[in-house]
Amino acid sequence: MKLLEYFYERNNDLGFFHQRKFNVPNSDKVHIYGSPGGGKSFLVLDYMMTFNTQEILYIDFNDPKLYFIHISVEELNRFIVENKIKILILDHYEHSYFKRLPSSNRLIIVSDIMNDYDEDFQTLEVPLLDYEEFFSFQKKGNETQIFNLFFKQGTLPALAVTHYLKEEVFQNFLKNHFSESEIKLLCVLAYFNGKTVTTFQLYTYAKERYKISKDQIYKQIKQFQTQKVIHFIEDTLNLTTKKLLFYDFALAKHLSLNQSFFIQFDTMLALSLIKHNIHFKTFGQSAYLTEKNILIYPAPFENEENFLKKAYNRLSHFQQANIVKISIVTINTHYKFKIENIEFEALPFYEWVVINDEN
Repeated sequence: MKLLEYFYERNNDLGFFHQRKFNVPNSDKVHIYGSPGGGKSFLVLDYMMTFNTQEILYIDFNDPKLYFIHISVEELNRFIVENKIKILILDHYEHSYFKRLPSSNRLIIVSDIMNDYDEDFQTLEVPLLDYEEFFSFQKKGNETQIFNLFFKQGTLPALAVTHYLKEEVFQNFLKNHFSESEIKLLCVLAYFNGKTVTTFQLYTYAKERYKISKDQIYKQIKQFQTQKVIHFIEDTLNLTTKKLLFYDFALAKHLSLNQSFFIQFDTMLALSLIKHNIHFKTFGQSAYLTEKNILIYPAPFENEENFLKKAYNRLSHFQQANIVKISIVTINTHYKFKIENIEFEALPFYEWVVINDEN
């Protein structure tokens, strides 16, 4: 009971919180999940401020006091009744901690991955920031300035508002969310960000640089996929290959020296498609084909004349794939043309991404 008293009396004041796109669902049972560093805890702590703190019990399973003390569900249920708790929040909760879930009027579970609790839970996925959210976090700057900042800072909410050194924030983030072995693997994954690669190739590259077993690396990669730290994207032209995408382009650059401007831009574009729930596959090494047969083509610096030549050279490939439109994503260039039955339109990233959000 002493540990539960500690959590009950703990100061959970959040201070400043910038509103996200998401709100905690008004349901008796809620499961909030999403990639590490997405701001799930902040969302819940902000939500708590709208209620009487005496009616809320917030348990943070990352608290070191839980290393050597176990909370039983019976003990927790008694505490809830005795203190008339109406809302129980289990943050950083491991799926198997309780054999059965505690009894509470309202139960909110927060974790990195989605779990099936075989009950009527309403779920909410909280991803990292998309460009529109990052834009809303900024107090000043025009579209070009904010895009440049987004490209440098990335999608972690902590970096959208911080004035500290970016490298220091990244290092603290990694230490707080991943083990030493996981950070080493993240460095390997960041090296291959934007490339077609197999899990075996990742293992081969990793074992040449640090000691790790095949089973361990396969398990960690599977876990990172479940947490959406990485994505493997299928290719329409070569069904045997998949492209690796790291979940934050700026963090990938922090972890690896080989992240060129184009790789970052390409990753930023692909992650935007994922965050807007647009289903797609890669079309060659650096383009993405959606289910609506729209080809998304990153071309940050190409002008109309250069892309027109490229379009004619690849026209037969586009037609064979039944592509109806090609969206060319640039840094700050606009142009539009049509070749036979295919429309080509170039827009700056910060305009293109807003159109995706509206769709």
